[in-house]
Amino acid sequence: MTFWRRGLAASVAVAAGMVLVSAPADAAPRKRPALPGDVNGDGRADVIAGAHLLKAGGRSDAGGVVVWFGGGKVSAKTRIASASKPVAKENLGRVLATADFDRDGYSDVIASGRKKLVIFRGSSTGLKYSKSFAWPITNAPMKAADFDGDGYGDVAVRGNKEIVVFEGGSKGLTKSGTLKNGAAEFGAVLAVGDFTGDKRPDLLATDFRPAHPDPAGPQRVSIVPGAAGGLSMSRALAFLPARPDVFDMAVGDLSGDGKGDVVLATGGQVIVHRSRGVTVETPQILSFSDFPGNPAIGDLVGDGRADLAVHVAAENHDWVEIYKGTAGGVTAKPVRTLKKESYETRFGAALAISNVTGDKRPDLVVGVPGVYGVGQVHVLPNGGYTNLQRLKLGTTGANGLGFSLP
Repeated sequence: MTFWRRGLAASVAVAAGMVLVSAPADAAPRKRPALPGDVNGDGRADVIAGAHLLKAGGRSDAGGVVVWFGGGKVSAKTRIASASKPVAKENLGRVLATADFDRDGYSDVIASGRKKLVIFRGSSTGLKYSKSFAWPITNAPMKAADFDGDGYGDVAVRGNKEIVVFEGGSKGLTKSGTLKNGAAEFGAVLAVGDFTGDKRPDLLATDFRPAHPDPAGPQRVSIVPGAAGGLSMSRALAFLPARPDVFDMAVGDLSGDGKGDVVLATGGQVIVHRSRGVTVETPQILSFSDFPGNPAIGDLVGDGRADLAVHVAAENHDWVEIYKGTAGGVTAKPVRTLKKESYETRFGAALAISNVTGDKRPDLVVGVPGVYGVGQVHVLPNGGYTNLQRLKLGTTGANGLGFSLP
């Protein structure tokens, strides 16, 4: 396994500050930021989903962001946020990220669409439109976390041949720098987790390789450690995965040693690289006869180790498999398979693990867009069917719900 520190074609270009979210002048930051995804500030994560085919303001496929407040039973009330001036076929909400950017006690959401980013501020009543601005690419991948440890959520967004970093602050997000490694599509796949084990989130990024084997060369996975000074390629680590066709990635402590292990989805395989803080171990490979993807990590079993949820797509049905975290990675076979509603629903097209019921154990949130794009989001408490909730929009017609979760 090849692993090295950054040295070639790495640069960080610090740009002039540009405020992207404005907090009210009388809004004094609270001492404690909201939990990621806690839009209404009640201490529980909410269910957040994109609806990129939603008709908004009379504009078809303008898109938007939907929120259902978390609780012992997730609220059935649908709260929809859209741009102040919706644009037809803008498809807002195809990619989402959430954190408390201005530390006002409410988690905020940044959403991407057709060459645009839109920021919504959290509040006790739901998301409120804040600001939108042009972006060089469509449906930009993005991840949010407090990378510098100052209590304000930050965001890393793929730009044109680079990753752009926005730091949170009392006035919201401000562009602070860029990350480059020489790859034209650097940042096409992003993930967040504590790879180094220092209790601060790190950013993992790679470019995109559509086929295996790839004649264009290796696909490098870069780990940019979180630090008080922010994200910098000068501190980055990198390794070559077992296969160069990674198209999705997740990070979480599967082994229970305090370090975030790296899970990579490739064509027909899921590859688990255990973290050693500055290196990775020989990978564990899970092979599938169908197409796995959308890895999500969280302690669904409740034994103190994170577990791995994987979406599996077959010809006309989809399902989700859960692999239990172990000291050596994950179990060789799934400990739970969720396929009661798998036929032509695209069950698992998006996956997230978050404590939305507030019982101190995470829940599995599953996107179920359906073959006609009408869509639902299913909440499976602790990753099981007991007390399953099916959330949907009251509007008719295609809405794109179920394709994207933060």
